[in-house]
Amino acid sequence: MRNIKTLALIPLLLASTGCVPREQPATQVEARQNTQNVTYYPTQPTTPSYPIATTYPIESTPTYPIRNYPTIGNNNSPFNTVTTIVPQPVREQRTPDYHIQRSQYLGGAYRNNYKLKKFINMMVSKHHYDRYTLNSIFSTVSRDTKALEKYNVFKTSKPKSKTSISKIKRTGSWDKYRSNFLTSSRINKGVAFWRENINDLNKASQRYGVAPEYIIGIIGVETNFGGYTGTHSVMDALTTLAIEYKKRSKFFKGELESYLLMIRDEKLDPQRIKGSYAGAFGLSQFMPTAFRQHAVDFNGDGHINLFNKSDAIGSIAKYFLERGKWDNRIPVAMKTYYNKKRFYGLTTGFKSNYSQSKMKSLGMRPSSAFYGYRGKVSLIKLSRYTRDELWWGTKNFYAITRYNPRDHYAMAVHQLAQAVRKAYYNR
Repeated sequence: MRNIKTLALIPLLLASTGCVPREQPATQVEARQNTQNVTYYPTQPTTPSYPIATTYPIESTPTYPIRNYPTIGNNNSPFNTVTTIVPQPVREQRTPDYHIQRSQYLGGAYRNNYKLKKFINMMVSKHHYDRYTLNSIFSTVSRDTKALEKYNVFKTSKPKSKTSISKIKRTGSWDKYRSNFLTSSRINKGVAFWRENINDLNKASQRYGVAPEYIIGIIGVETNFGGYTGTHSVMDALTTLAIEYKKRSKFFKGELESYLLMIRDEKLDPQRIKGSYAGAFGLSQFMPTAFRQHAVDFNGDGHINLFNKSDAIGSIAKYFLERGKWDNRIPVAMKTYYNKKRFYGLTTGFKSNYSQSKMKSLGMRPSSAFYGYRGKVSLIKLSRYTRDELWWGTKNFYAITRYNPRDHYAMAVHQLAQAVRKAYYNR
């Protein structure tokens, strides 16, 4: 019995010495845990290393217009509004989203051509063009065989003799030519174009002194008011002709040079622009050199785009004034009466220059007062099926030939312009 009591006292002795933990109530355990939480996990968190929106408010230094939208969700949220940055809209501004990759290697159809490599060296030294950028651009070039065919580089057709050309002119060459441009459809399109773009046409006329109908005449003859602006890659055509068309290699190298400078300035994809087999493009069909010299940002959007009607209108008028020396005080051309079916004896063409008195002495009579103009004139002969048609041209007629040095071309522009004007004013 004494042994049993002794054994019962052993646990009590061990607990009092700390060798065995004493049993504690549940409330005391929870209290101890709470005390530990306070000690190791403070209720106020430390400041994180990244900035907090409330510490650095956007409103302090805004760079874009800011709009506040109501928060969707818990109204007790400390962020009662959502701040959204909305970029400011820009009117038709070009975004330089095209980036030309740089390449150490030259590829493309002319990758081994010494003329191209020499041209690249010139662009680098003269214009500080990046060589690796040029390598990438020319690596996209394909040979434009259709452009070479148009210029008969392959000599697949025989050149026309002077006799055959003279015969063609005697047999209604003007009748054939004018039938392509002086149609009721094209005249109606010209009237619609005038009405649609009256503000830009009036603005160009006031700024450069060129009558609206002649701007319309150019766009109508060149592209049928945007109906056809060309399908050739301008980059391919100019490169091909510059390298392979020996007769006019210098001219096309100059145009290729201007084209590369243009795409660098305007940040354009070199293969994106389509135009004629000669490299002209846009509603105005400017060559690249004409673009750099005379094109204008007429709508004020920060870049020049000749596929844009406003820029094309302003650029044509500016071209007439700067390149053609257009004079708004004098007329363009006037038809004359002549008592014979065919005319011989004097040199004709837009480069000719005669006094009106000399023309009258040869039997010509003006069909109108010619707006009081008494200066010298060029003599234009248009061969029709039954007779020659004679016109007097002024310096403004010569200005139209600065666009295309052909009598037929300038006369088509003039007559289309007059037909559109007559239809526009219903007279």
